[in-house]
Amino acid sequence: MRPRSITGPIILIAIGALFLLHNLWPDIAMFDIFLRYWPYLLILWGAVRLVEVLFWAGTRRPLPPAGVSGGEWTVVVLLCVFGTLLFWGSKWAPSWNNGIRVRGLEIFGERYEFPVSAERQVGKNARIVLDLGRGNAKILGADDDKITVRGQKSINSYDQKDAGKADQQTPLEIVTVGDQIVIRTNQDKLDGSRRMSNDLDISIPKSASFEGRGRYGDFDVRDLGGSVQVNSDNAGVRLENIGGAVKVDLRRGDIVRATKIKGPVDVKLSTRGRAGEDLELDTIEGPVTVSGAFSGELNFRNLAKPLRFEGVTTDLRVEKTPGFIKMALGNLTAENVQGPFHLTAGTRDVNVRDFTGNVEIQVDRGDLELRPARQQVGRIDARTRNGEVDLVLPPGAKFDLNASTARGEISNEYGAPLKMETVGKGASLRGSTGGPAVTVTTDRGSITVRRAGAGEPPAPPVPPSGILPRKLPPPPVPEPQQQ
Repeated sequence: MRPRSITGPIILIAIGALFLLHNLWPDIAMFDIFLRYWPYLLILWGAVRLVEVLFWAGTRRPLPPAGVSGGEWTVVVLLCVFGTLLFWGSKWAPSWNNGIRVRGLEIFGERYEFPVSAERQVGKNARIVLDLGRGNAKILGADDDKITVRGQKSINSYDQKDAGKADQQTPLEIVTVGDQIVIRTNQDKLDGSRRMSNDLDISIPKSASFEGRGRYGDFDVRDLGGSVQVNSDNAGVRLENIGGAVKVDLRRGDIVRATKIKGPVDVKLSTRGRAGEDLELDTIEGPVTVSGAFSGELNFRNLAKPLRFEGVTTDLRVEKTPGFIKMALGNLTAENVQGPFHLTAGTRDVNVRDFTGNVEIQVDRGDLELRPARQQVGRIDARTRNGEVDLVLPPGAKFDLNASTARGEISNEYGAPLKMETVGKGASLRGSTGGPAVTVTTDRGSITVRRAGAGEPPAPPVPPSGILPRKLPPPPVPEPQQQ
């Protein structure tokens, strides 16, 4: 029997150990080590193969026809070409001297940090613009008439001298441009191959307005009486206790969280980019408009004015939300909402309970559960092409019911005055107590009409309010279905 080689497993173990060391101790310059010492992989490879051949010869086992197979020679040639190009490229290509970043890993350089600071007196109602570029910013409203900036600048470079030059080229500035006060990080003064980011803590007058512009990084804005606007290619946005209007325009982002906002809120996530993650809006006194492609969880709580959501396959309009609305891929749950409530969706299970006012729901595929508040029943028009419908009506409510299924069964657990009739493969249920029209329809599925009262299972608990920790970036997965 031809002997099996252990060279491949040993090489895999060595490479895996390098990546494990980088994960446990990110400060280790793993790619820099590979850049300089990759020839040791060839030495290790050859040594293991030589030991194997000598062992097989000493034990009189059959020797392989070649010490190194054709496939192994191909890998050796590719490794030599790749390693040589990287080594000499790092020596002669100036664009590599500042470091390159690939999927969060630093290549050809180390990170050098420099403190930054600036101050300037401004008016209490100033309009302040932060041109951040890459990095994170925390903006806090204060009882003061000046802007105070403190933080640090991170520059990837091959040596301290080159990083120092880059630091001098990118001073932090506070300048006046028209009627605006602009905080500049001057990252655009570096050539496109360099990588720099700023992490800033900024204090501005509490009654000022703020606009943040960035390419990659987070914005955290709190305790401002003016308006807030954030524009970024990729950002996480957290807003709290804002007195004016809020507008967030992102190409993509992991989370947008806004709480205690007195003005209107407008959140837009461009459908041209990859879908965003989570959205949380809590205690909003102005109207709310949300549009874009979201793949995570959306939470709306305590909205005093109308909500309008326009997704890829979902359109939702609600007059008021004293309770909450929770949307995730494939389902929507709402409690204590005031109509008109309008929902159009593709594939989604819908559960709306303790609602008042008119309700209009239309989904292509999904189950519907509707439970009006005990005080009154408004006009209801709920339709699903493929799914079951569960309608729970308060005892003594006034309504004019028309329920029908083209292919399925109807269960009358409400009792009189509702009467059921079988029609072909489907059925219908009709009855009136002299109230608004209630229409529920499914093309394929069953319908149950029940009377609210004892014996019902308890309603699911209300999702807790509060600030959730930021999620870590998820591993690559196939593109999710967009809402």
